[in-house]
Amino acid sequence: MKRILFFSVFALALQFAFSQNFQSSLEPSANQSVVYVASCDWGACIEKIVLHSAQIIPPNKIKAEDFKVSQILYPKSTNIGMTKGSLCVTDAFASDSLGNRISSSSDYITLLTDVHPSAENSSPFVDITLSDRFYPYYGYKITNSELKISITKTKGFVNSDIAKFSRSKYEYKIPATEEEKANPKYQEETVTLNYASFIPDGASDTKKVPLILWFHGMGENGTNPYKVLFGTKASALAGEKIQSYFENGAAILAPQVSSSWLVTTEKNSVGIRYWAPVDKDSVVKKVTKPLSGLFDKFLVYDDEPKQEKTPFAATSLYTEAVKKLLFSFLAEHQEIDRTRIYAGGCSAGGYMVMNMILESPEIFAAAFPVCEFYLDSKITSSQIKKLTEMPLWFVYAENDESVNPQNNSVPTIKRLKEAGAENLHSSVFRNVVDLSGKYLLNRNADKDDEEYGLPYEYPGHYSWIYVMNDACREDNLTLFEWLSRQQR
Repeated sequence: MKRILFFSVFALALQFAFSQNFQSSLEPSANQSVVYVASCDWGACIEKIVLHSAQIIPPNKIKAEDFKVSQILYPKSTNIGMTKGSLCVTDAFASDSLGNRISSSSDYITLLTDVHPSAENSSPFVDITLSDRFYPYYGYKITNSELKISITKTKGFVNSDIAKFSRSKYEYKIPATEEEKANPKYQEETVTLNYASFIPDGASDTKKVPLILWFHGMGENGTNPYKVLFGTKASALAGEKIQSYFENGAAILAPQVSSSWLVTTEKNSVGIRYWAPVDKDSVVKKVTKPLSGLFDKFLVYDDEPKQEKTPFAATSLYTEAVKKLLFSFLAEHQEIDRTRIYAGGCSAGGYMVMNMILESPEIFAAAFPVCEFYLDSKITSSQIKKLTEMPLWFVYAENDESVNPQNNSVPTIKRLKEAGAENLHSSVFRNVVDLSGKYLLNRNADKDDEEYGLPYEYPGHYSWIYVMNDACREDNLTLFEWLSRQQR
């Protein structure tokens, strides 16, 4: 009996492990479920589950309150599922195999679940410490004691927008320094970039398309590119609305890093790399700047310009890896126009946008950093001068408490304007609110409440919501309309 139980549990885990692909359409087999995941402004959110009950059930016997949907976590080591919460079922009805409501009896049942930024356990992704020890998605156990239903097998996941993307990975070996080569204890470092990509159907050698290189934020770190596409609704880049700005569409390349783009090439005394927000130079400048101003009054300098010092911890460890991935991707896709490569990204990904255009400006025709985390103090005067030649569109919200724009975008934009940047744009928002009209700040508010009817407000850091909803404008020009016109 124990042997049978072991293989049953193992088979269940394998069934789940092998179904971790998003399909545009999928039908459950007997005693299986299919999970539909929506691409929402706040990330992935389960919107419905279609199950095959293996019995014909009349519509009047199907009641939402009788169903329980448990979220199951499967560790890779034991393959034994653990319940980690449940979903709120808002409706249940007889349906066809694709979840369409029908009025006759059926062996298919569709459950609608709570879709809202505050909905509990609504994401299918495992987002816990050391999550690489677990399968990247939750499984689901669906029970209904009244109808004697108990379904534990998840056949797969559905999202037609996500299904447009391909997934792969690229490995890059970091070259060792001479000092490291001389150290017998040195271990070679390899960077692995998982990535998602999209090529429009109409692209060809005769119908070239531009490429948008998208960098994710900290919340999408990991080894699962689906998190990148869902996390900031980056799948919208391949959606009809944004694609329509480009004559033949636009290709998308979205690399994913396991730790953070903010890890730099600089190391401390024990070999641990610094992160980009480290601003050791600023402490020194607070002391030396007043003194240098005093000395400038008395000292005479040569006509030769001063040598600028490279800011400390300014360059990402992943710069070269991304470049190599990009060049490899371009070699595989001759339908991409090399003169129309654009860089975009949010938060830590916005840092990476700035990093890439500072390190390799010759690659890019334009860039759109969003709530970017590149400290202005890291950008030298000569770099600002070079950036004036790059078409740029900044996006941020004034109430961003995660990345203070006063230390990043605001002073950088000011310096670019003063340096004479002509193709410089920005979309600045007071805060970040729901644009769809579907989600309210307080959905339980009465008409007499002050919050009644107010749109849901996201953290100020979420300004990428305006980008992915094509809501960034300046003088009747949208961000993506502007982007489509840029060419190197």
